[in-house]
Amino acid sequence: MSDQENSLLEEGDESAQPQIKKGGFLSPFIIKILYIVASVIGIIVLCVLVFIVMSRCIVPTGASTIPDGDTIVRAKKAHLEYMKIDDPFRQQLLDGRMIQLKVSLGFKAGDKKVQTELTQVIPVIRDVIIKHLSRLKSDYFADENALDRLEEDLLKQINRILNDGKVERVYYLEYTLM
Repeated sequence: MSDQENSLLEEGDESAQPQIKKGGFLSPFIIKILYIVASVIGIIVLCVLVFIVMSRCIVPTGASTIPDGDTIVRAKKAHLEYMKIDDPFRQQLLDGRMIQLKVSLGFKAGDKKVQTELTQVIPVIRDVIIKHLSRLKSDYFADENALDRLEEDLLKQINRILNDGKVERVYYLEYTLM
C-alpha cells in the first residue's frame, strides 16, 4: 500500500464514521421531572381558579340573610288534645326482659268524634299495644331511634282500629326497660 492509499483510507475513515448527535441541553430524566413539576403546578393553579370562581358564585348565608325579629312569621302549629291511658303497660319481651310503658294519645283538638271513639276502644288499643310489645326483643330498644320506630308502629296499628279520625302522636309518659 502506498502512502496515498493510506491517506485516502484515513480520510475515508473520518467520513465513514457516523456523526455523533450532540445531546440536548438537559438529560431526558431531568426533562421528565420538569414535565411532572409543571403538570403539578398547572393542576394547583387550576384548582385555585376553580375555588375562587366557586366562592364568588355561592351566596353567603351570613347575618345579612337572617330576617329581623319583627319580620319572622311562624306558622301556627295546631295543638293536640291528649287522652291518657291510665294504667301503664307491663309486658315481658321475647327475650325475657320486661318493659313498662305509659302512653298518652294525641289527636286533633276539638275533634269530639275521635275522642268518643278512643274512649270506646281503649280495651282494643291496650290489646294492640300489649301484643305489639310482646313480639319485640330488648335489642329493638338498643338504639336511639327505637322509641320513634315504636311510635310509628303503634300509630299505624291504632289508626287501623279507628273509623272517625286518627291519632296524630303517641307520647311516652313513662318508659322502663328492666
